[in-house]
Amino acid sequence: MKVGKAFFAGIVGGAAMTLIMTAARAAGASADIAQMLGTLPGNAPSSMAWLVGFLVTILISGLIGIAYGAVFETITRRAGIATGLQVSLVHLALAGIFVGLLGVMHPLVPEIVPAPGFFMSKYGGLGILAFVAAHLAFGAIVGGLYGSVTTEETTPLK
Repeated sequence: MKVGKAFFAGIVGGAAMTLIMTAARAAGASADIAQMLGTLPGNAPSSMAWLVGFLVTILISGLIGIAYGAVFETITRRAGIATGLQVSLVHLALAGIFVGLLGVMHPLVPEIVPAPGFFMSKYGGLGILAFVAAHLAFGAIVGGLYGSVTTEETTPLK
């Protein structure tokens, strides 16, 4: 498995996700995962909390990129944009559940930080659309950047 390439692809995918979520915020949705993660320890919302949350997002994205690489190598035995999109559907489902639970665990919700809801549903249709688009973009980017798999197909014994 190409761990370094998978981690890098995850970082690029995470940066793209952040751009998509930033565009959603500019369009009126309150979706801000970086701020949500940066304030998770109880810090007040600030540019520093956002930066910490962004760095956590990038690190987690790199690790998820490695998980994608493992799936490409062991399950799909191929990578590419289409395969990355397929894998992202599982990632999207798990992340949608996690972000809903994050609002329940967050110490500043709902007094200071708005709860995102499952799949960012509490941010309206635009929040859901941005969440889905960000995860699909992540999968496409990671699949495209990962390249060919290193595992060789084994032929059955005759």
